[in-house]
This record gives sequence, C-alpha cells and structure tokens, in this order.
Amino acid sequence: MLNDRRKILTSLILIVLLAVIVLAPLRSAVLENPLFTRIDQTATAQVEESLTRALASFALARVTNGIISVIQESEVAVSPAGVGLNLAFGQILDPLNDMVERFSWVMLVALTSLGVQRFLIEISPWMGIELLGSLGLLLWLAGLWLRFWVRIDLASLGKRLLFLAIVVRFAVPLTAALNQTTYEYFLADSYTTASSSIAESNAELQKVDTAPDSSADKSWWQQFTLRFKQAEQILDFGKIQTWMAERSTRMIDNFLDLLVVFLLNTVILPIAFLWGIFRLFKTLTGMALLPQVEHNVASRISGSKSAPSSHRTKNT
Repeated sequence: MLNDRRKILTSLILIVLLAVIVLAPLRSAVLENPLFTRIDQTATAQVEESLTRALASFALARVTNGIISVIQESEVAVSPAGVGLNLAFGQILDPLNDMVERFSWVMLVALTSLGVQRFLIEISPWMGIELLGSLGLLLWLAGLWLRFWVRIDLASLGKRLLFLAIVVRFAVPLTAALNQTTYEYFLADSYTTASSSIAESNAELQKVDTAPDSSADKSWWQQFTLRFKQAEQILDFGKIQTWMAERSTRMIDNFLDLLVVFLLNTVILPIAFLWGIFRLFKTLTGMALLPQVEHNVASRISGSKSAPSSHRTKNT
C-alpha cells in the first residue's frame, strides 16, 4: 500500500514536471526565468568576446598580407637602380607572407568553432530540457507502471536521461565560462602583446617607400636628387635589409603566439572541457548509458545465431 502511494505521488510529480516542460506559459515562467537566461547571456557574451578577438586578429592578418603584397609587387614599377633593393625586400618577406596565409586559415577554423559554440548555446535549452528532459520524464513515468510488462528498466533509463538533459543544458555555458577563465589567467597577456606588436610592425612597414615617385613632369634637378636618393638607399641597403629581417622575424613569432592562443581558446580547450563534463557524467551514471538495452540486444543477436546451428543439428 505504501509503495502504491509512493508510486502515485512520484507519478504526479513527474506529470507536473512534464507539464512545465510542454506547456509554453509554465515553461516560460519556470525554465526561462532570469537566472537561466543570465547564464545563457553570460556564455553568449563570452563567446562574442572571443569572436571579436578572432575577427580583429583575422583583419590584422589581412592588413599584413596587403602590406606585404604592396611591397613585393612594387618592384615592377622601380627603376633599374632600385630593382635589387625591392627584390631583396620580397625575398625577406616571403616567410612572413606564408605564415600570414596559414594563420588566416587557422582563424577561419577558429571563427567556425566560435559560431558552432554560439549555436550550441542557443539550442542547448531546447535539446536539453524540451527534448531529453521530456523523454526522460516519459520513460520514468512509464517505468513506474510498466515495470512488470517490459524487460527494460525504463525508470532507471529515464533518470539517466534526465541527468543527461541537465548536463546538455548547462555543458556549453559551463564550457564557455571555464574557457574564458583560462583565457584571462593564461592567454590574455600573450594575445595583447602579440596583437600590439603586429600592429606596430604593420605601421612601420607601411612607411617603407619601395616605389619611388615617377620622374615624369619633374625638372632635371628633381630627377637628379631622386637618383641621388636612390643611390643613398642602395648604399644603405645592408641596414635596411637587417631592419626588414628583424621586423619579419618578430612578426612571425607574434603570429605564432596568436596561433597558439586561438587554437587553445577556440578549439582545443572547448573540446577538452566538453569531453571532461561528459566523461564525468559517464562516470557518475555508469559505464554505459543504456546497459540493459545493450545486454538485451546482444543476447538476442547471440540467440539468433545459435538458433540456425541447433536446427541444423536436429536435421542431421
């Protein structure tokens, strides 16, 4: 008698919870309250902040690529006295140009990852509560009244699905919070230093005058001073080459630092945190989500395999 009352009371609680999930007014009042929406808004803001950083770094890389292209292509318009100088500039900047191109591809991956994270934050309330939560409550309710009719423990399966619904609902926001905390403590300084250094180097590269002004419509004195200026550049070529090589090497190191920051912040750490959360769920709920279903399926498969062999034995 006590078990029947407990079963009825549990069923009523499950029906009320199911009504809260299914009925829109109740769901809006209970599950979409300011506490839950604040969690989603905070996670979305953190992802948006990472997205802003990624877009800024991608734009910085494109600016660098544009400056390098201008410097390398300017050798076509240079007079014969300056061809060697511009050709050397292009050779020095080739490794940096390759690094920027690869960095741009990595940034596209980072932007895609952040877009997926933002989508998961938006869909996690529906997938976690409305889908898995409703299914878990229905299975738990069915397991209370059909446990003598069904070989599978539906109640236990429903409880696992409810726990999984909570994990799915809050896994992505929790991942975003952990990722943002890790960034602020370990990666923010590297990002700020590298970005500032690249911006300063871009400004310095933009001041490099690789294509001299056209000598057309100039007086003989202006043309003479222009040739004299080119000669001074050639005489000072060693210093210019050293300066350009130092800037190029420093910018490659800075892009490598940004590469590490964004790979960790947008790809590796989010996957690691999500894996850890679901691994914890698997540890708390058992080695398998559906152990009885797997056992029944395996027994049926083994039974179907043994049936033909026994039939052949009788025929012989």
